Amino acid sequence: MADSAFVSADISKIADFERDSADVIKEFAAIKAEFERINSVLLGTWKGSGADAYKYETDHILEKIGSVEDVLNAINEGAVKSIRTTYSDFDDEMGEFNTNPGEGEE
Repeated sequence: MADSAFVSADISKIADFERDSADVIKEFAAIKAEFERINSVLLGTWKGSGADAYKYETDHILEKIGSVEDVLNAINEGAVKSIRTTYSDFDDEMGEFNTNPGEGEE
């Protein structure tokens, strides 16, 4: 095994993504709330077909944007959780192997 080398996997970026997701969700929610507040004030004084068309478009935009929280939660609960679990399981297996490298061989 002289040709083998220790290999390390740095999963800190994955942990950063999970941690930063909460900040992104909060920031997006604040932006969306401010957008809705501005529209409410604007549409409270603007009447007519132009206002109706504007409201239709902004409602459509908000619908298409959807929820950043749902998207990030799905990513974190799906791919990120799977990656972390797989890495952790592999790390445990390698730790066991390194503790008892001859076991399991016949």
